Amino acid sequence: MSRLKSKRMNRIKVVLGFGGSSFDKRELDGIFKFLPHSNMLYVGAVINDLDGIPLIMPCAGGKCGNNVACVQKKEKKARQELYAYLSEKCEETACKYIIHKDEGCMPQELIRETQYADLLIINQETYNATVINEGESIPFRILLELAGCPVLVLPKDIANIEQVVMTFDGTAIAMRGIKQFSYLLPDVGNRLPVTVLTTYCEEGPPSIEEKLFIEYLKQHFTNLALHKLCDDTEHTIYSAVGVDANTLLVVNNPSPQNLPILTKLLDCEEVMSPIKLFTRAG
Repeated sequence: MSRLKSKRMNRIKVVLGFGGSSFDKRELDGIFKFLPHSNMLYVGAVINDLDGIPLIMPCAGGKCGNNVACVQKKEKKARQELYAYLSEKCEETACKYIIHKDEGCMPQELIRETQYADLLIINQETYNATVINEGESIPFRILLELAGCPVLVLPKDIANIEQVVMTFDGTAIAMRGIKQFSYLLPDVGNRLPVTVLTTYCEEGPPSIEEKLFIEYLKQHFTNLALHKLCDDTEHTIYSAVGVDANTLLVVNNPSPQNLPILTKLLDCEEVMSPIKLFTRAG
């Protein structure tokens, strides 16, 4: 048996899923402002064949003579500019980066890559786009359910993160999601206020389990609050908790299906929508 040696341990592998030309430099700026740098390996990957995102148009009036070649040339230039900016940001912060494929990759390839990654980052437009999978057009977010790691979804404008809000429905899946967040971004959980939105059934969990749950949370988060939600508590999310663009919303599936208001938040394209971290169910 041979042993593989590594110069650096405990590095987090982050895949950046650039949705064609829709992923702009401001989003990269937001990522590097939000995430720690020293222990990150960034993998840049442009996702091809997404429907529903802004298209690169050929030159007006057919100046290039061939519209297809013109678009391909512009797409290549856009990819190169993104890769160059990623390289610049990584050099500034002394972290590592690699490029998945210069020509981009299919959505299914990206999902396979997540089996060997710690975090996938995409923007809201990519999340809401559609893809062809096995001959059928489906929302890209459905394909993301097969991701092998948590998925971070960025809004159009990334604000300073001032709080973390988590969902918890009492299931083992949701508990694993909270653990994933606490292991993946421990500095964020320690530095910011954390609110847990519980969506238990009417009778709630056994008292001993609730006690153990609260004990776990206190071990990982220094500034903690809990809110119990039901279908008519929309005001709690927006008023008491204040979920907005300054929020990191940690979504522990299948909790969102329990409350329509959470589903509305997840698909929101408004400027005030939060950053969303979808933890891995499996």
